[in-house]
Amino acid sequence: MQGLMQSYPLTVRMIIERMESHFAHKRVTTLRGGEKRITSYGQLIDRVRKLSAALRNQRLKPGDFVSTLMWNCQEHLETYLAVPAMGGVVHTINARVQPAAITFMLAETRPRMIIADLTLLDTLLKATLPDSVETVLVVGTQEDAPMPAVPGQKASWLSFEDFLASTDIACSWPDLDENSACGACYTSGTTGKMKGVLYSHRSTVLHAMAMMNVDGIALSEHDVCMTVVPMFHAHGWGFPHGSCLSGASQALSVRQADPETLADLIEDAGVTIATAVPTVWINMLEKIRSGEIPPKKLASLRRLPIGGAAVSADLMNGFADLGITVQHCWGMTEVSPLGLVSTRRSGVSDTEWSQLRLRQGISLAGCEMRVMNDKGARVPSDGFSGGELQMRGPWVADSYFDPDKPGHRGGDDKFETDMEGRRWLKTGDIATIDEHGYVKIVDRDKDLIKSGGEWISSLDLESALSEHPAVHEVAVVAIPDAVWQERPLAYVALSNNWCGPSPDFASYLEPRFPRWQIPERFIVLGELPKGATGKINKMRLRQLSCASAESISRSPDRKT
Repeated sequence: MQGLMQSYPLTVRMIIERMESHFAHKRVTTLRGGEKRITSYGQLIDRVRKLSAALRNQRLKPGDFVSTLMWNCQEHLETYLAVPAMGGVVHTINARVQPAAITFMLAETRPRMIIADLTLLDTLLKATLPDSVETVLVVGTQEDAPMPAVPGQKASWLSFEDFLASTDIACSWPDLDENSACGACYTSGTTGKMKGVLYSHRSTVLHAMAMMNVDGIALSEHDVCMTVVPMFHAHGWGFPHGSCLSGASQALSVRQADPETLADLIEDAGVTIATAVPTVWINMLEKIRSGEIPPKKLASLRRLPIGGAAVSADLMNGFADLGITVQHCWGMTEVSPLGLVSTRRSGVSDTEWSQLRLRQGISLAGCEMRVMNDKGARVPSDGFSGGELQMRGPWVADSYFDPDKPGHRGGDDKFETDMEGRRWLKTGDIATIDEHGYVKIVDRDKDLIKSGGEWISSLDLESALSEHPAVHEVAVVAIPDAVWQERPLAYVALSNNWCGPSPDFASYLEPRFPRWQIPERFIVLGELPKGATGKINKMRLRQLSCASAESISRSPDRKT
């Protein structure tokens, strides 16, 4: 017997209509090159309707891809809403990848339309556009900076604003299957071929709802959310959609993520919650501690959900001194992306919480996880036994997008079906879980260092080194060794505020690690290389180490 409840599809259209009926007075503040633009949600939905009507006139069909090559801006948010509402799929292209990668993604998705920022046209034109592309819309053109001439292109090139003005606002959105695709994002490809993840309307709405959970991100209409993480990366970690559904106002900085610009935007827009990778907030805290940014500029800020890399105790304590809570999160493109959030559970003492807050957290309601050892068994919840973290849930990918496979389903080696027929995503993260349910990511399976048959966690070393007052950023990678197979090598960028003697990092680590786990070499760089999503690029560091590394002559003391 089925329940007697209404069939109410969970689609992006539902988000739009809620914004229009409940939160028309909320606003989006966009900062582009020093110019501030404020638009109410009501005005934004008017533009979404115009964009939807123009897409209808272009005969956009359900399942058609529209690719975006844009920074965080109002136009990107409008595209997030209008394209899925008309049945299309928004494919967000990472603006920091190589042209060959863009060519690969466009060849797989074969978009009907591309929407690109004026500042990224050179990047787009270095890629090969498939013949499926009929129209390219350019965002950021003005009277004093008109549409550039684009010779040799078959597609029609128009300004985004002219495209909106080409139609009236009369538009009705179609009824859509909530399981149909609404967005696409490709993994970074750091461990092999880039893989496409297709988000559904249902997964997107449920992920946004989970973000509103008080034991999740607790995003609400009382917030002003500044999404610093690029909107081309896993739907901006879900914060644009979460803000729209909850009624939180939004603040967006186009391209600029320097501490001074972000501090000004926080103060001006009254930002209460902001999200980015740790590097952004490390730089901000350094500027505050040096006196270059007055703490009062962050007076409205209350929470910093941070993901993409481990968060140090120093970063948490530094912002806690300003009355700002840093919240450790974990996710990946395949998990929409939030899977774990660190929140304090009942029964956890102050002493326990001081350590547990550094872990990646517990699974969001609606998202299930398990940690499996190499024998295919669940590890005990003892906070010590490790294995691969696996996830399942309504916003977890079930396969990768492959246009050449039946049903477009590919990448079966990254998924596992259990005895009960349930599908699990194999994350590739090595983790432990404790009695409270808190997960600690020990390392990526590719980042673990095996030295003389013993495992060394690069993340544990990085976490400890990040607490040294001289350290701005740190990354630890494995280098080949003739005796021990692998040894850890640490790359360090020093803080601008450090004016003391050359640090003895090995001695600093000795009280916390056995001698055999401590790197013999610490290489200081002016800046650590970053990947396309702003995270430290360990692949590049491995290339540097392999190009210059020599076998370590000093034999480390071994564990007995």
